[in-house]
Amino acid sequence: MIMNAALLNARKLRGLTQAQIAKLAGIDRTVYTRIERGQRIPTVNTAIIIADILQVDVENIFMPVDVTRNHNSIGTCG
Repeated sequence: MIMNAALLNARKLRGLTQAQIAKLAGIDRTVYTRIERGQRIPTVNTAIIIADILQVDVENIFMPVDVTRNHNSIGTCG
């Protein structure tokens, strides 16, 4: 999997460490690290909590652009 660059950038923009976000989200730091590295997919609840901590929309951090584009185009052809 590819590192979640949007998550990494949002965290750095807020000036927070992985350990700080993990603590605020109520998860282990290693779990957060795996999420940020793209090695683990967070639960919906955890994704929402992390996005809230980073003050960003959950869709901007955890939903790939291709999925959004494909989803929005369903039913528009033909």
